[in-house]
Amino acid sequence: MVCCLELMDAIRGRRSIRRFKDKQVPMELVREVLDSANYAPSAKRGEQWRFTVLTGDAKARFLGFFDEELDRFIEEHGVKEAGSSKNSCRIMDQAPVLVVVWNSGEYGWTTEEHSVAAAIQNMLLRAYDLGLGSLWIGDVYYAYEAIRGYLGKEWKLSGAVSLGYADGEGYAFKRKTVDEVAEFLV
Repeated sequence: MVCCLELMDAIRGRRSIRRFKDKQVPMELVREVLDSANYAPSAKRGEQWRFTVLTGDAKARFLGFFDEELDRFIEEHGVKEAGSSKNSCRIMDQAPVLVVVWNSGEYGWTTEEHSVAAAIQNMLLRAYDLGLGSLWIGDVYYAYEAIRGYLGKEWKLSGAVSLGYADGEGYAFKRKTVDEVAEFLV
């Protein structure tokens, strides 16, 4: 059997990073990460993924806005309903790069969202390969419509990815075995 050990090392070694060093990421590395998304499979070859890259003052303004939206959400629904969103906001603030990920799919197919998720996975693996840490963030959904308005997009908000140099290693937890997650019918 032919196997690519380096690929499996990346798949098994990648971690969700929640602490980042105060060190800028060269834009050519960010572009490398984004380019990897273009090689994901996509529904009907639609390449539905789109990205808004925020750094510096643009990121700070966005996160100020997002934090205020979270405060409104908490005031209306309570802290418990906001889950880990405030911590995610802190993580996004610490990372030097924030990529807001969109689904431009025009058909509304579930497979379009799958395509965007595959693109995000490629991004996470490429970031790891380049020596960067990353975190896939879904807590932006707490301000879904507000973020679309703030950034002037009609696309569907799919999530966000924080990128930077990891300050420590992410948590490695025991994974389920194949036999725990699959059934084999003959």
